[in-house]
Amino acid sequence: MSPRRALSALGLGIVSAGLIAACLPWSIEAPGLSRFVSRSLKESWGVSLNASGATEIVLLPLPRITFENVRLDDGAASGATLASGGRLALQLDTAALLTGHVTVESLTFDGGTIHLPQDADDNRWAGLAERMAKGVAENRAHPRRLVLTRSTVTGRDPRDGRPLTANDLELTVVWRSTIALIGGLMWNGERAQFALTELQPHALFEGQSSPFSANLAWPTGALTAEGSGSLGEGGLKATGTGTLRIRSLAGTLAWTGGDIALAPLAEDLTVEGAFEAISREIQFPSVKVTTGGNVLEGAGSADFGGDRNAVQATLAADNLNLSPLLAGLMRLGGFDGDAEPPAWRQRSLALAPLTSGDLDLRISAGNARLGPVQVTDLACGVMVRARGIEASLGRAGLRGGTVKGRVVLASDEGDDGLTRVKAQGHVNGIDLGTLMGDLGGERWVQGTTRGSLVLEGAGRDVGTLTGSLAGRIALRSEDGAITGLDLADMLQRNGTVAPGALARRNGRTTYEHATLSLLIADGVGEVAEGSLVSRALTATVGGRLDLLRRRIEARAEVASRPSGEGTHRPAFTFDLSGPWDGMSVGPAVPARPVENASVQFRRPGADLPLGIRAYAPTSAP
Repeated sequence: MSPRRALSALGLGIVSAGLIAACLPWSIEAPGLSRFVSRSLKESWGVSLNASGATEIVLLPLPRITFENVRLDDGAASGATLASGGRLALQLDTAALLTGHVTVESLTFDGGTIHLPQDADDNRWAGLAERMAKGVAENRAHPRRLVLTRSTVTGRDPRDGRPLTANDLELTVVWRSTIALIGGLMWNGERAQFALTELQPHALFEGQSSPFSANLAWPTGALTAEGSGSLGEGGLKATGTGTLRIRSLAGTLAWTGGDIALAPLAEDLTVEGAFEAISREIQFPSVKVTTGGNVLEGAGSADFGGDRNAVQATLAADNLNLSPLLAGLMRLGGFDGDAEPPAWRQRSLALAPLTSGDLDLRISAGNARLGPVQVTDLACGVMVRARGIEASLGRAGLRGGTVKGRVVLASDEGDDGLTRVKAQGHVNGIDLGTLMGDLGGERWVQGTTRGSLVLEGAGRDVGTLTGSLAGRIALRSEDGAITGLDLADMLQRNGTVAPGALARRNGRTTYEHATLSLLIADGVGEVAEGSLVSRALTATVGGRLDLLRRRIEARAEVASRPSGEGTHRPAFTFDLSGPWDGMSVGPAVPARPVENASVQFRRPGADLPLGIRAYAPTSAP
C-alpha cells in the first residue's frame, strides 16, 4: 500500500473513530460545565442549576449533556427549589453552542421531584412563568420538547391547603406553533391519563384566547372538553362544550379526595353541554344530566372555589324514574331488604355524609315514578347547606288528586350526631283505593281523600327519632266504600259475619264520609277522631298507634242510624290489635250480654282490610 493510501486510510479511520466516539456517551467530572450551563439557564429562564453527580456528554448527532442528582432553583434570593433529584438531560442547539451560548432544544427530567407551590404565598414558579411569557412575546428561542419520566410532584390542595403528592408522572410537552401536553400519573393509588392539545402559547401569554382540546380518564370516569380559553388576572377563563361521564360517583370522589352533597344517593352521573368557566366557577347555560337512567335538561352552575363545593341546577324531564333515589333513601334509613327491627332502629341519622357540599336543585317532570307510584306534573326541589337538608314538593298529581309537602332535616347546633326533623304535607282529592293498589296492597277502601300531616322529632338514629315524633295526621274520605266487610249486614246479625267465604268476599260498606285524626306524642298516635257515616249506620274508632313498635290497639263501635220506622238494631263493638302487617279483629262484644260468647269464627286474612289475619265474632243469641 502506498504511503498516500495508508495516510488516507489512517485519516478515515481516525475520523470514523472520532465520529463514533462523539456519538457515545462520556462520563466526566466537570464542575465548570454545570456552572456554564447554569449561567446560561439563569440568563434565559431565571433558573439556577446545581449537580452533585457525574456529568455525561454526547456530541453527535446533537449535543446532549446529562447531569446526575440535580437541583433546579428559581434563581431568586430565596432560592426556592423547583425540581430536585434524578437525571436532567439537555439537548442543545449546535449553532448556539459554537458561539458560547446554551440554547435548550429538548429537556428530559427522569426520576426526580417537581416542587409546586406549598402555600398561597409561595411564588417560586412566578419568575420562570414571567420570563417564558416575555420570551414568547419577543419570539425568543424556547425548548421544543419537554419530557418528564418516573417523576414525583408535590404541592398543596387549593381547596384546603393540605399537602398532596402525585407519583410516577409521565409527561411529554411538544412546543411548536402550538403546545400539546400528553401523559399520565398515579393519584391516590389510581392511574390517570390526560391530554391537552391545540394550545397557542403566543395568545395565552398575551392574554388572548387560545383554542384547546382536553381529555382526562381515570378508572371510574372520563372528561372531554374543547373550546377556547385565556389566562388573566382573574385566573383561567374558558368557554366551550364538554362531557363528564362518571361510572362510580363514590369511586371518583374517593379518588379526587372531594365530595358533593347527597353523594351516597347517586352512583352514575353524566353531564354534557356548553360551559363557561372562570377560575373554579363553572356556568352551564345549557346542560343535559343523566343519572340512574334518567335524562334531564336545563341549566346550572358549580363553584369549587370556597370551603365547600356548591352546585345549583334547574332541570326538567318528560319522564323521571325516582325509584333508585327511593331505594337509596331506604338503604340509608335501614329499611332495605329484610332488615330486622333492631337494624333500622339503630341506623344513624347523622347528616354529615350527605351535607359535604351545598346544593340547590329544582326538578320538574311531566311524569314521574316513585317505586310503584306514578305521579304527574311534578315540581320538587332539594336544598343542602352545611347543617341541614330541605326537600320540598311544590306539587304532584297523584291518582286524581294533588300532593304537596316539605321536609326539613337539621343537625343540632350542639351535637352533629343529633338530627332534628320537621315535616308537613297535604293531599287533596286522591283516589285512595287506586293508590293502595299501586302500593301492592288490597284495595279495601275506596274514596276521594284529602288530608294533612304535621310532624317533628329528633334523634341520633331512626329508632330514637320515631320514638320522639309529635304532631298531627288528619284524613277525610268522601263517597267511598270498604270492601270485604258488610257492616250493615253484621249489624243485622248482631255482630256476626254471614256464613260462606263468597259472602264475606263480596261484602261491601259504602259511606258518605269517613274521618281519622291522630294526635301524636312520643311516637304514639292517639285517635282524636275516627268516624264513618253511611246511609244505614255510623261507626266510631278510638285507640292508639305505636309507631316505634309498629302496633295498633283500637276499638270500633258500629251503630245503626235512626230510620224513623221505630226499628233500631243494637250496637256492637270489636277490637283491632296487633302488628301492622298482622292485625286481628275480635272478639266482637255486643252492647248487651249474649250467651255462647266463647264460640268464635276465624276468617282468612285476605278477607279483611288492613292486612287483618283473623276475625273472631261471637255467635248470635
